[in-house]
Amino acid sequence: MSREDWSDLLGRRSSRRPQGRAALLPAMPGLRGWLWGGAVALLATGAAGMASVALQEGRILPLERVELTDAPQRVAGEDLRQALVPHLHRSVLGVDVRGARDALEALPWVERAAVRRAWPGSIQVTLHEREPLARWDEHALIDRSGERFEPPVESIPEVLPELRGPEGSEGEVARLFKQMQEQLDKRHVNLVALSLSPRGSWSARLEDGVEMALGRQHPGERVERFAAVLPTLEEREEAPMERVDLRYPNGFAVAWGAADEAD
Repeated sequence: MSREDWSDLLGRRSSRRPQGRAALLPAMPGLRGWLWGGAVALLATGAAGMASVALQEGRILPLERVELTDAPQRVAGEDLRQALVPHLHRSVLGVDVRGARDALEALPWVERAAVRRAWPGSIQVTLHEREPLARWDEHALIDRSGERFEPPVESIPEVLPELRGPEGSEGEVARLFKQMQEQLDKRHVNLVALSLSPRGSWSARLEDGVEMALGRQHPGERVERFAAVLPTLEEREEAPMERVDLRYPNGFAVAWGAADEAD
């Protein structure tokens, strides 16, 4: 239908209309269109109102279930429910997916979350949980990306390395820890503690109790140099290592413990 035909339906003046008082209404071409448009607007408003009520009551695409793509390992089910419930709705269309996602990502163990509508009647939730790297100070943890977080105490794994440093140094300490552990892994040695002092000096401890002084400069390179000669040092059976000072530019010093006495 052309634009002219559409205008005719709204009461455009006809060239063959009769003359006189009977032609009063047809002589006002906008009136019919206004009345028709008003009727359509009222019907649309009423329909929108009915649809809104049906949506609020959940009669349009009712929410039937919330699905987790994978079972969480560390996030408690009750914590998930408390985060999600304020953002759910009787209808899938009314669910605040962005608010639900933000609430889930505010949980300590959740690194990121995705919430989407799965038609016709479901909400699908995907969680990516943090992978703990080490403890940080007394009550916090560091994840593998170097982010600090504070989960419930009862959810903290018992055996984790210990990292310490000034506020804001979490990422730097985590990066050096991973670099050092990569070097020590080649010698099947575990790093259990790493600290950065307020003055910028590094120190560490190995699984067998050996203390390591790393100084302020190039701690990663110094550990790499130490790891390269560690097999030779371990061949000495007279006494165990107690402390290694790696602050020398071209070498290091080793402090040995007392030799075990023969039975």
